[in-house]
Amino acid sequence: MTSQEFDQLYRKTYPILYRLVYPILRDEEECRDVINDVFTYLLDNSNQEIANIEGYLYRMAKNKALSIISRQDTLSRFKKLYPIEADLNNVYDHERERMLLQVLQFLDRRLSPIAREAISLVFEKGLSYKDAAQKMNVTTSAVNKHVVRTLKLLREHFNSK
Repeated sequence: MTSQEFDQLYRKTYPILYRLVYPILRDEEECRDVINDVFTYLLDNSNQEIANIEGYLYRMAKNKALSIISRQDTLSRFKKLYPIEADLNNVYDHERERMLLQVLQFLDRRLSPIAREAISLVFEKGLSYKDAAQKMNVTTSAVNKHVVRTLKLLREHFNSK
């Protein structure tokens, strides 16, 4: 199949495939993904001889869409069968949030403003020590010192509990 033939086929069948798949999925993005996957497969396997290429595309798109729906149904059934698991995850997230709040409160009480800024730039903003030092107008070793001291404080305080 030449690129011109593929382009013509794509332009001709894309809207038809969209109208076929959208009522099944009811999600525009997923619908586009399915159709693009079908055409990608066709492009990757263009050396195959297919008698009715449009019928092949329709069938393939419909089967992919039904497969996605089947997977979603399985997930929803699983969630209904295991509500306890979901509750455990909520408890875990709540516990994690509580611990994070304790850490932040501890840091607010114990850190100097410059150490707090260094920690914020490195851990919250994801800057390197060098970038944080430039932003704070201090040396890289000063940022390193603040981070190391803060981590030591955290270990001592929370490991003792």
